[in-house]
This record gives sequence, structure tokens and C-alpha cells, in this order.
Amino acid sequence: MKRYGRRLAWLAVALAALGAWHAWPRSDGPHAEAHRSHPHAVEPSSAGWTATDPGTTRLAGRETILVLGSDKRPKDARGNADVLLVASLDDTHRRIELLSIPRDTQVAFPDGRYRKINEALAIGGPEETCMLVERLIGLPIDHYAILRFDALVRMVDRIGGLDIEVPRDMDYRTGDQVYGVIHLRKGRHHLNGEQALQFVRYRHDALGDIGRTVRQQAFLVALKDQLLRPQTLPRLPEVAIDAWRMIDTDMSLADLSRLAARAPRYQAYQTVHTTLPGSFHDPDPAIPGDLSYWVVNPIEARYVAERFFSDGEVPARIIQDPRETRTWLPPAARAAQPSDGRSTPA
Repeated sequence: MKRYGRRLAWLAVALAALGAWHAWPRSDGPHAEAHRSHPHAVEPSSAGWTATDPGTTRLAGRETILVLGSDKRPKDARGNADVLLVASLDDTHRRIELLSIPRDTQVAFPDGRYRKINEALAIGGPEETCMLVERLIGLPIDHYAILRFDALVRMVDRIGGLDIEVPRDMDYRTGDQVYGVIHLRKGRHHLNGEQALQFVRYRHDALGDIGRTVRQQAFLVALKDQLLRPQTLPRLPEVAIDAWRMIDTDMSLADLSRLAARAPRYQAYQTVHTTLPGSFHDPDPAIPGDLSYWVVNPIEARYVAERFFSDGEVPARIIQDPRETRTWLPPAARAAQPSDGRSTPA
């Protein structure tokens, strides 16, 4: 992976983003694709990834990291990535940009099958996950970082907890032997590490995983604000060392230490966040092996990502009707269509 020494300065957002994941017990392993003729599939161009995909476009003045939250348990060889979040420190526009990719997003894997993108970590590791994300959004990933349960708890406790608005009462038993109970009350609270983990894990509301990405983004903003408070800044070098010990990343300790030293500049940066738009696909009982997916239009995914990271533009609607997802066109292409929907002759 490329390293850009003069811009390795995104510790605050990296540490914030590292904490935003949900690790949910899963019984379904890698599965054969149920929709091999998906109309919006992007065919894979290689079976591996060691550098920026040639089909991506680099935007100047930024460093971008893919944050993965793993659901790996002690007996698992590997876990799925139940949260995927693209975090970018944009020095050109003085912004911190956070793009959530729902874990059930359907993508083409290098073997030609279609699966949920969260399975990439278990199948091909962080390198394959980076490759699939790059092809999905059309922008390069510079680094990756993977975090698990106990790391989040220790990290939040180390910085003194977080102030977060809990939007509703949250009660659920996850089935895990450790951190197995979610119990939070509606309102603004100062959460410790275990409570913060409960906040980012909860998904039992009407919008499921999509509603959870909104809460995770709120968590990221709260964590970034706490990291950049005057009383926390002097402790960032220690936090950087802890983070390096707790996460699986392609960054060195020296990289994270430099980020800690440069973190104060980001106090004035605007934070923008959104989720990749798409539509729900419910399993079709007539199709063997069909599963629930978050379906995205690849043309729209790249358009939304480019506008978000270039201009800070957030899509007007995240949850679409399936037909809207299938037929989505960029504004210029829509403008070229006559009222009956047919393309205008050249």
C-alpha cells in the first residue's frame, strides 16, 4: 500500500472510526451468489489487491482509511467485517469525511460470485476487502485498520467516556458470553466503554443495519470531539500507542505517533458523514440460497462517493425504492432523456 508521509495526520478520525463497528453473531458463512445476473454488477478485474485499483480516481490533499469492525470470536479463524467505514482527512477542504458502507451490500467477488461485502474479510482478508471497496466507490484506499470488542471498550474508557444522545431505549441480549447485554435509556448520557459498545452494536429498530450506521456516525463524531478536547490532546501519544497495540493495521507505530502530534489542526475541520444509498432486498423463497441484501447501483455508488469526498455533498435519500436503485442515472444522463424515458438520439 502506498504511504504518504506528509499527510499521515488523521489520528483523531482514525481512532474515532476504529470504534464504530457492530459485531453480530452470524451463522451463515460464505455462500454461493443467488443473483449471478444482477443488472448492476461490476465484474472483478483481478483476484488480488496489492495497490490502488486502476479504475479508481485519486482526489488530492487527503489520506483515506478503510475501518473494519470484525465479529471474530475466540474459536473463529477469521471474522466477517460487520462494519465498513471509509474515513478521509481532507486537508484541501478542511473536512473529515465518513462514508458508511452497509455490511449487507451485494458486490461481485474476484471468483465471479456475488456475496455480502462483509464476507470479504473472512474470505480474502483486509486486502481483498480494500479491493472490493475501491471498486465499489471508485476511490483509492490508502490504509486499513481492524478493531474488535475489547479494544473499543478500553479505548473509550482510556479517554474518559463519551457524551452521546441515545435516540431511544435500547434493550437486547446478544447471546455473547462477554458484552452480551444491551441496556441503554433514551436521552443524553456520558457513556463508558461498555455502554459505547452497546450503542454501536444495537440494530433492533425499524431500519436495522441502516439505522445502526446513523448511530455509528453519531458515535464517531462524539469520539472525535472527545479526542480533540484540550484536556485529551496531551494524552494522544499514549492513546496512539494503545491503539497500535489493539488494532490490526498496515500502519506503523511511528505513523500513529506522527498523527497524534498533528491532531490539533483538526479541531477546526468540519465533519460530514453519510451512508451509501441503496434499497433493501428481502430473501425470495423461490430462489434457493437467496439472502437479504443492501442493493446499490454501482454507477450511483461512484457518483455519490465522488461528490461526497470532493464537495461534501450528502445524498438526499439513503433508503430507496428498489426500482429507483435499478434505474438510477446521473443528473446529466437524466436531463438527456425525453419525457417518455427514451434516450435522446446523438
